[in-house]
Amino acid sequence: MALASPPTPAAPRMFGRFELRQMLGRSLASSTWLAFDPRLKQDVMLCVPRVQPASPAERLRWGEDTQQSSRLNHPRLAEVLEQGNHEGWPFVTCVKGGGISLAERLQLPPAPTAFEVANWTAQLLEGLAYAHEAGMAHLDIGLHNVLLDGNGQAMLVGLGVGLAQTQPGHPNLVAQARTQARQGSERDVLMVGLLMHRLLAGHPALDDSDLASAASRVGPEIVRLPWNTPTPVVDTLRAIVNRATDRQQRQRYLNARTLLSALQGWIKTNAQEASSPLLFLLDRLNSVGSLPGRPGMPQALQAALNQDTLRVDDFVDVVARNPTLGWEMLRAANAAGFSSRSADDGVTTLSRAMVLMGQQGMRRVAGTVRAWPGALQARVTANAEAGQQAVLALGKEMRLACIAGHIARLLVPFSVSDEEGLMSATSQRLGWLLILYHFPDEAAQISRLMLPGPPTGDSSAPSPGMSQEAAASAVLGVNLDDLTAAVLKHWGMQERLIQAARPFNRTAPVRKPIGPEETLRTVASLANELTDAHVMPAAKVLHATQQAVARYARALDVDMKECQQALEVAVRLVDGRKEEPVSP
Repeated sequence: MALASPPTPAAPRMFGRFELRQMLGRSLASSTWLAFDPRLKQDVMLCVPRVQPASPAERLRWGEDTQQSSRLNHPRLAEVLEQGNHEGWPFVTCVKGGGISLAERLQLPPAPTAFEVANWTAQLLEGLAYAHEAGMAHLDIGLHNVLLDGNGQAMLVGLGVGLAQTQPGHPNLVAQARTQARQGSERDVLMVGLLMHRLLAGHPALDDSDLASAASRVGPEIVRLPWNTPTPVVDTLRAIVNRATDRQQRQRYLNARTLLSALQGWIKTNAQEASSPLLFLLDRLNSVGSLPGRPGMPQALQAALNQDTLRVDDFVDVVARNPTLGWEMLRAANAAGFSSRSADDGVTTLSRAMVLMGQQGMRRVAGTVRAWPGALQARVTANAEAGQQAVLALGKEMRLACIAGHIARLLVPFSVSDEEGLMSATSQRLGWLLILYHFPDEAAQISRLMLPGPPTGDSSAPSPGMSQEAAASAVLGVNLDDLTAAVLKHWGMQERLIQAARPFNRTAPVRKPIGPEETLRTVASLANELTDAHVMPAAKVLHATQQAVARYARALDVDMKECQQALEVAVRLVDGRKEEPVSP
């Protein structure tokens, strides 16, 4: 009986001198292979356009693009080894080292964590931003052209390789974008957003594995990160991803640097590194102070302190119009020097702080508060228009914080201190005040994202802007309420005030509070919702006020008349207007 001969090994698949070992992935514009280069005696990544150049001019243009890209030297851009041509097919080879493509990584357990995705994306954006600033766009970002090196660091492969998009029915967007640097960079940033979506969701957005193709559909179609992701995604990172793929172009990140900044803020905040936005802010609190005093504060404070008989209530009234001084007084009263004389649960009222510190102590604390507009004056000097806008925005928000504090002081029930209500309501706006003061550029960007946009589709109504919380998360990668809580803890504030400084979700029902702590938070939340209603366009003020009252009517036993009166009195007190006589 004859023995069967062993099977003949399949002949290796070749591309010129390169032995093609594995297809790593492809898109409509390019293919990427794991290949062996016998000349270098090592594996390389071989990148080839999916479409053969149709003319010498097109080949020349492709060669110029890839040659320019190969000159870019950045650790997040894979090193180009060779640029060549095989039987009319141009190609580029890049160093592979001991790395694996992102497509290969997704075949391995476990699924990447949100932190890994954020880190990989930030690393890609570093290289992409460098390329954009050199006038080059990638235009074909995908799983097949992202390489993870032996240390797990991401880098971009195949810059400029994709020749054309050949999806039927679509224009040649790659060729078009190459002629316009801004259009190309914006398209790259959108594809990075879709890449993040793919990695976090576990499946491609719009069920389209080609990111360039999916990018062409964003706008007419909506892309939102699903809630049932393989690994948990916190709201701040979710906001960043959703903004990167927003259907409205104006809502997306302007360039790779802005998306990189948001991701770095999120990464550093969650990693608690020394350069995180939160720790950067805490460092600035020590160097330039938390916030400046409102205009006119020194004069009003001096007048109160110069009275022959200093009345605590009069001083509280002055502080109520200057929340910065209120926070500084409570901070000082809860410091180690006063801890032995304070109550077991610390100092939570201004009057208690004043008694502990005395007149000289109050003068010392007041002397630490910078005069208006504080550190923003340097910004006014450097750029008058932008600086004045930043000062105006901070002044408006400081006024609203004071109004909210007065409303809470007027509406708080007898079971809770009116001074605690005052500080809780103003503290619910602390996070946004700090961003306005310490991050004015980011604050302006957040405000733009909150503006309504033009109508979409057949609708005549404007498209809604982002909520303040979502916009802040998208720009800085931080949660406003968490920022407020962290700063209050840093100042040594008591837990009841920290909890009360976290406003209620405005889409959730309000239940009747149990105990003074819940009551404090509930009153502070109502005060701020009434304040926000007060500054809406005139046609919407009444309806917004009615909505706020209806949400809290049963929980706090308040009615429309009582809330309107509290709002009117608060505005008069903050703006310094005398009460007008009632008409007969």
